[in-house]
Amino acid sequence: MDQIVPENVKQTEPSDATLLKNHRVNIHFPWLSIFASFLLIVFFVITVDQELSLFYGIENNGIDLQNKVSLLIILGLIYLLDIRFFLNKKSQVIAHINNLNNQLTLLSQSKKKQQQRANTYSDHSEKLKTFISDKLLEYMEYDEKFIHFKGIASEVRHNGVISYDKVVTALNKAVEQQKFLALYEQTDNDESEPDKHTIDALMDYQSALDAMRYLWDLLDLSTADNMSLHIGNQLIDCEEQYFQLQLDSQKSLDITQSIPVSPTFYPQMAILMTFALISDELEIKNLIALAKINELILDKPFTFDNQLFHISLESTPELLGNHNHIILLLENLIKNAQFFVNKNRFKQKTDRIIVRLFKEDNFAHFSIYNRGPQINPDAIEEIFKLGFSTRNRSSTNNKQHHGKGLGLFFASEIVKGYQGSIEATNIENIETGYLLSLNLASGETLNHKIKTAFIDGKMNVKQENESQWSNELVIQPDIPIESISIIPIELNGDKEGLIELEHTTGPIDESEGIEWLEPAVTGISQWFVQLKAFKNVHKLTFKPLDINGVCFDIKIPTAKSHLELT
Repeated sequence: MDQIVPENVKQTEPSDATLLKNHRVNIHFPWLSIFASFLLIVFFVITVDQELSLFYGIENNGIDLQNKVSLLIILGLIYLLDIRFFLNKKSQVIAHINNLNNQLTLLSQSKKKQQQRANTYSDHSEKLKTFISDKLLEYMEYDEKFIHFKGIASEVRHNGVISYDKVVTALNKAVEQQKFLALYEQTDNDESEPDKHTIDALMDYQSALDAMRYLWDLLDLSTADNMSLHIGNQLIDCEEQYFQLQLDSQKSLDITQSIPVSPTFYPQMAILMTFALISDELEIKNLIALAKINELILDKPFTFDNQLFHISLESTPELLGNHNHIILLLENLIKNAQFFVNKNRFKQKTDRIIVRLFKEDNFAHFSIYNRGPQINPDAIEEIFKLGFSTRNRSSTNNKQHHGKGLGLFFASEIVKGYQGSIEATNIENIETGYLLSLNLASGETLNHKIKTAFIDGKMNVKQENESQWSNELVIQPDIPIESISIIPIELNGDKEGLIELEHTTGPIDESEGIEWLEPAVTGISQWFVQLKAFKNVHKLTFKPLDINGVCFDIKIPTAKSHLELT
């Protein structure tokens, strides 16, 4: 039972000395009753024993019953006196305990108040920091925000011009020497390919040269007073050179000499070089080396998969400008996606960061998708502003700033310079219906209408005639399965107009299983099918996939679109 604290009790914290003094309680022991009982017992023993009576000079005849009763009454009075003392002490102990409870209650209330004050002041402090940060970012001018960063970059640029020229000159000579050596080895030995060590050295020198040029372009961009205007001016120069090349279809020697650097680049190469910076995939590096020798390789579609990425590149026309600017744009977006992947590792083995490139009208369309926390819809228009970081979107209660708010701002400014567009979209899980058809070895077809939905933070699936949801659907027919067909349908069962989305496997070996991921055009697969074979008995598992995440879409006008506009 809780103790009620009197209103007149002064709520102050007692000192340690006072607490020690108040904690001392005198314990009453019934010595008087025990001593009197002992004497009376001894007296009665002596009076009963004649020898002891004679020894102590007590006459038995002199002690009658009335005297004995008087002695017992006196003993009883002594007991009553001790009982009174005991009750008094008991009331004192109870009062002391109540006092201690009151003190504990006061201490608890005092600590709660102190904690509330601490939480209140802490919350006020965080709000004040956020308010000051927001106001500073809102009212500070562009030059003031970047004065420190630009100052460092300008100093590096100023002091590094001579060193940069020396390094680039040396690397160019090394690349030319390795190319000459590779050609010499190929012709001297009548071999189709030069020595592997020569190719490796050529790739190392070329990678170092590309890295130095990327660093230089990054410093050049960071020291510009207006990033988008700086890129726009460079784009105008590239546009003039591109028009000049188009006017002379033969590309005469005079023109090529007057244009030492190509005014266009392939967006496929920009993506490949971006991944070369952030990963050590040999397949990508080899493709870059081959593309530098023969650009026609980039006309073929390219796909790449590892545990973290799925890359899909389609043949896309050239873009005007400097490919290093697009590399900076893509590097910021991809590293942003990697941050959320490393913070919250994929829970589905099919999850990947999906990077796609394809042609859309007169644009090169870049798409970067990652699974994970979505962006607050109220802030999705603010993410490209300076100082706003998407790395704070993982928790609405997290008030710490993990990012500097520069990456997406740089990306937006680069896209503006290219006269393109960039937008972020939250990818949502939606209820979907499917017609799952199993073609059996007997010629029979089993049709299952299934439905998927996002429930309690997980994707679930059930058959149309069932009420119980589960995270996967297991079907085990008695006859082996020859092929599988999956058709998206309306939830009411109408599949008209959706037949073109049908996905069908080829013939399935009765003794082998398959793992089949939805071949989605966007690369964002919504289901995964696994088929296991056990002695001519097949077990099929259909698992819906959680696709909640964020997708960044960038559209950059192609070089030919500039010609059409003129």
